Amino acid sequence: MRSHGIVLHSLRYGDHRIIVDIFTEAAGVVPFIVPQSRIGRNGIKASAWQPLALVEVAWQPNVKTALQRPKELSLWQPWRTLTIEPRKTAMSLFLSEFLYHALRREQENRPLFEFVTKALSWFDERDDQFVNFHIVFLLHLTRFLGFLPNVEDWEEGCYFDLQAATFSRVRPYHIYYLEPEESALVPKFLRMDLRSMRAVGLNHALRHRALEIVTEFYRLHIPEFPESRSLEVLAEVFE
Repeated sequence: MRSHGIVLHSLRYGDHRIIVDIFTEAAGVVPFIVPQSRIGRNGIKASAWQPLALVEVAWQPNVKTALQRPKELSLWQPWRTLTIEPRKTAMSLFLSEFLYHALRREQENRPLFEFVTKALSWFDERDDQFVNFHIVFLLHLTRFLGFLPNVEDWEEGCYFDLQAATFSRVRPYHIYYLEPEESALVPKFLRMDLRSMRAVGLNHALRHRALEIVTEFYRLHIPEFPESRSLEVLAEVFE
């Protein structure tokens, strides 16, 4: 089998191997085990297993084990700025961590794969006005994961129920909801696309709060979704 893919996560396994989780176009998320001896000048380049790398991978599926062994693993589309621009690097690390937990059980989903690759390519090509990218991207990602809020139900004064992913004029009975002022941000972001998001001016504190809300929203809808370890680092970079 051969497929394009997005590297979500990599982890050293013992002294001589690396486990690389790749969201492939053809088979969903596939964990690969790569011997250290294959990484280097004459083998798999280290850049091919860095988070969010766009790769091409070939393997013979083995149903007897979860960890697959790649026959080939190479860069499919090198990034221009994601790995060298400090703000983009911080945002990329945050997104790779987020996507790893959000997509780890994902099966083949070509529309989702196309959405993620096109969005990341747009992000890579931008030289400015991308500070809201991660918020817009993660909210639109919910469309493919099954918990997209219906913005047509929003009206001024509504609460947003994070558990039900719905708007309501009645305060929810539990603690997982947004007050009307913050609820108004949800349809605002979901009605944007990547090009129009620059029109929303958020200060540092409000942008950080928006990310906290998005993270909490995902934690309520995806089993075992952890708290982000890179959220505070991202906040410091954009402060």
